[in-house]
Amino acid sequence: MIELASFAEHRVALAFSDYLKSIGISNHVEVETDRFAVFLKHEQDVERARTELDEFMDNPEDNKYWQASWQTGNVIDRGINREQTGAAGILRGLWARGGILTLAITLICLVVWLGLLAEPETVFNALQFPDDWRQMNGQWWRLLTPVFLHFGMIHLVFNLIWWWDLAGLVERTQSRMQLLGVFLVTALVGNFWQFHETGPGFGGLSGVVYGLLGYIWIYPLVNPRIGFRLRREIVIFMVGWLLVGYSGILDNVLGKIANSAHTGGLLTGVVLGALFGLLHRTSRPPE
Repeated sequence: MIELASFAEHRVALAFSDYLKSIGISNHVEVETDRFAVFLKHEQDVERARTELDEFMDNPEDNKYWQASWQTGNVIDRGINREQTGAAGILRGLWARGGILTLAITLICLVVWLGLLAEPETVFNALQFPDDWRQMNGQWWRLLTPVFLHFGMIHLVFNLIWWWDLAGLVERTQSRMQLLGVFLVTALVGNFWQFHETGPGFGGLSGVVYGLLGYIWIYPLVNPRIGFRLRREIVIFMVGWLLVGYSGILDNVLGKIANSAHTGGLLTGVVLGALFGLLHRTSRPPE
C-alpha cells in the first residue's frame, strides 16, 4: 500500500477517497488515532492521484467530490451535525477544533489577563521580559512569559481566536508535542527579536500566532500528504495586517504593536514548517 495523504476529518478523507474511486483509482481510508490516511493500492496511480490531491486541496468544497460519495453510497454531512446545535453543541464544536495544549495556553492567557486587572504592576513585573536576560537570577521563565501578557480586551480576543484555530489545527493533525515545540521556539525567537528592537515592556501571543501561520503555510507545501492547506486569503490578510502594523496607523487604537515579534515569529514558523515538512516527508516514505 502507498500512503497518499492524511486528513484531520474523516468526512474529508472519505470524500476524497470516494472521488478517487469514481475516476478509477483504487484506494482505502485507514482510521488512526489522530488522522485518517488515504492509501493507494497500485503504484502506477501515484502520479495521477497526487495531481488530483493538489486540485482537491485547492477547492475541497467542489461538488464533484461530495457527489462521488453519493455515487459510492457513502452519505457525508458537509455541514454541522444536528446534535451540535445550541450552546452545548457550540462548545463541543470548539473543543473538537482544539486540544489539551491549545486549551491550556488559552486558560493561561485568560488567568494572566485577570491578574493584570487585579494587580497590574505585580503581574507585569513578574512576567515581562528582563532588562538584561544574561543576569536574571534564575527567572528564566521571563524569556517566555511575555506571550501571556495582553494589554486590552481586543488584543486578547484577537490573539486567542487565531491561536485556537491555528494551534488546534497543528494539535489535531500532528501532535501535542509538535505544537509545543513550535510554540516554544516561535515564542522565544519572537520575544528576543522584539527585545532587540525595542527593549522590554511588550507582550502578547501574536508572535506565536504568526509563527503558527508561517508553519501551517509552508508545511503542507513541503509535505502535501498532511491533508490540509492554509487558505490563501488568510495568508494575505495576516501578512497585510503585519504591514499595517509597521505603518503605525493602529498605534492610537491598539497601542504600540510588537511588530518585531510578529516578524520574528512568522519567519521562524516558515523555517520550522519547511524543516519539519521535509523531515516528515523523508522519514515516512510512501511505500
